[in-house]
Amino acid sequence: MKIAVLFDGAGLARLGLEKAGHDCTGYELDPMKHYLSQFVGSGKSILADVRTVDLSGYDAVWASPPCQLFSAARTQGKPVSKFADDLLGWSLALPHKILWVENVKSQTASANSWGTVYNAAQFEVHPRQNRNRVIGGRHLAPKLHRPYKRVYPNVCPAILATEYKGGAKDGRRASRFYGRRLTLDECAYHQGFEIPAQWLSKPADFVGTQAAWNRNLYEAIGNGVPVYMSQAFGAMYD
Repeated sequence: MKIAVLFDGAGLARLGLEKAGHDCTGYELDPMKHYLSQFVGSGKSILADVRTVDLSGYDAVWASPPCQLFSAARTQGKPVSKFADDLLGWSLALPHKILWVENVKSQTASANSWGTVYNAAQFEVHPRQNRNRVIGGRHLAPKLHRPYKRVYPNVCPAILATEYKGGAKDGRRASRFYGRRLTLDECAYHQGFEIPAQWLSKPADFVGTQAAWNRNLYEAIGNGVPVYMSQAFGAMYD
């Protein structure tokens, strides 16, 4: 199928759909994430506001709208990011016959009623992480390896966008499973991909240190969709 991947981020959901055999084009408004996505999979990613894109020529749409407004993990006030618009309803209203809309699991069950809650650990024989996400829209149900549980014992917690803060005594992030802060490569492994070599050196127009650039990488990886998760949904249409 020809699939538009909206809110492409660093390209992880698109990579999974491409692994399932589909022709995908990503659309992303954040220039930094768009830069990263060009080195992932086919690299077909366009810097654009998804609300201005003509989607009529696509067979299907995958949308992962900004999640900061809904996340049960958020402990601070309203997000200050200019990319944190509430676009969940906009995504669910898209008319395509095949539509996947992905977002975080919110604090109350009623807030998740627009879709089905999945754990990333359901999508692999040997699960890499406990990561709860809601998938709505119109699509075939994926093949799973186990019934849903919020947490599977002895499986690493979800990789978060803030893993760069992790330490041996961290109670929130995946570092509590490792007893230390995870490396970028370890975070990428749990998300189901290998970091492209082009990611490791900060681009010439990036204003900041290499450490600041690495923080951006942690955030891009942690905000992504596990590659094996989107691949499982895409595999239902071969």
